Amino acid sequence: MDISKSVGEASLDVELAHCAAPEVTDTHSRSGSIHWRHLIATFFILLLFSWLGIVLSRQSDGVATIWFTNGLLFALVVTRPKKTWIPYFIAGFLADTLADVIYGDPLRLAIGVSVANSVEVITSSVLLTRWFGNPLQLTKRLPLLGFLGVAVVAATALTSALGASWTLLFVKAGPWWMLFRTWYLGDVLGMAIIAPLVFILQRPGFFTMLRSQELPRTLLLLMVPAAATALVFSHSKDPLIFFIFPALLLVVFRLGFPGTVLAVFVIALISIWFTVTGHGPLMLITGTNLLHKIVIEQIFLAVALFTFFPVAALLEERKALEISLQKSELRYRELANADSLTGLANRRAFDERLEEAWHRAMRDQQPLSLLLIDVDLFKAYNDLYGHVGGDECLRCIAKVIASALQGKAEIAARFGGEEFAVILPNTTIEVAVRVAENVREAVASLKVPHSGNQLGIQTISVGVAAEVPNRNTAVISLLTASDHALYRAKYLGRNRVESTTAVKSTAEMSTADSTA
Repeated sequence: MDISKSVGEASLDVELAHCAAPEVTDTHSRSGSIHWRHLIATFFILLLFSWLGIVLSRQSDGVATIWFTNGLLFALVVTRPKKTWIPYFIAGFLADTLADVIYGDPLRLAIGVSVANSVEVITSSVLLTRWFGNPLQLTKRLPLLGFLGVAVVAATALTSALGASWTLLFVKAGPWWMLFRTWYLGDVLGMAIIAPLVFILQRPGFFTMLRSQELPRTLLLLMVPAAATALVFSHSKDPLIFFIFPALLLVVFRLGFPGTVLAVFVIALISIWFTVTGHGPLMLITGTNLLHKIVIEQIFLAVALFTFFPVAALLEERKALEISLQKSELRYRELANADSLTGLANRRAFDERLEEAWHRAMRDQQPLSLLLIDVDLFKAYNDLYGHVGGDECLRCIAKVIASALQGKAEIAARFGGEEFAVILPNTTIEVAVRVAENVREAVASLKVPHSGNQLGIQTISVGVAAEVPNRNTAVISLLTASDHALYRAKYLGRNRVESTTAVKSTAEMSTADSTA
């Protein structure tokens, strides 16, 4: 075993350690701590919406047309770490109880109703996050279908059964099944509409549709179902309710899942208001009271959201898949054009980009500069420190070269073996020489040990060429000129930069070759 070689490799590991990329820590990881301001704000918001739900039920013959708080609390909980859930469940329970007491219900009745509401939120949150992960993603098809089945259909049925049973212990509210039905439909609408609405409001990407560039388009599209609903429900002579669905379908395809949730929410507010005040196509139902008409209104909204939410989620998944495929394709293209060792562009990419830069410089009549870089005495380096050490050395030098790039149009590439190349569009020879000197000095300042070099460290030699291309010159002439400059730098002792602006025309080069 070559002892000097193994010692060299060991020392090289130490010297090149600073070339490794620093470990990136995730500073945006989800915190498990409770944000008390957020919790207190949530309590007062739940209290307000509980009170509004009770007021709305009192104004519609005692029917909870839509119950807001369960869906609101569910959406807030499933987007947060599980360690913070219990305080939010307590806040929801206290808000519901206090709202009932403020409105005049007996404390025992208020507590029982609040327990029933808590059962719905807790059951839905625990089951759905266990099956589909935490945080829950309602915009994905399977979690959405699970949400509709568990939270909207099953958990609301359990809560409605508990709530109806408890209520009848204190209040004579008619048959159990009728109280269950009215409670159930209002709870279904609240969970199915409010939970997705609050969920998307917490998504960072939601507000892109509300930016100044997108806002006019978003409002215009949302006005279509809003206007259709207002037209249909302000007209009590004909059942024109089917006009709403094409308008909603337009939003589904143009604004995706977030726009669909907003549109259904707007449709629900408008249609419920007109129905409760005695207007709209449901008034054509004769021989029934307002309670029956509100139930039909609730069924209409339930059918709308159960129809369009899955379609919108499916379209969003399809869009996400297309974006993922585009990213994958771009990634594969980058890998095909990247050097696997250094991460710089490979020779094929370099040839393509140099050709493009040459023609662009010819078109714009701008100077194009090219740097050819050679790692000095690299064969001796490999012999001393091994090929693994040589690879690490090349990676380190590649990082220095890449850091010298200033503009997007500039490109650094591994030209071959221990040679690198840098394309500098719209750059004069003077500027290119300064860039080359900066790179040379940066590599020397690394002080990578190289006992085979007279300086004792690894150095580079750089050849620089620049020219404003014209129709009588070819790109190979720029390569040849920079190669000649590199040869001169090595001939004059290495660890230096040499330059030339002499670019022969194609005719001159062929003449020189024939006379050689």
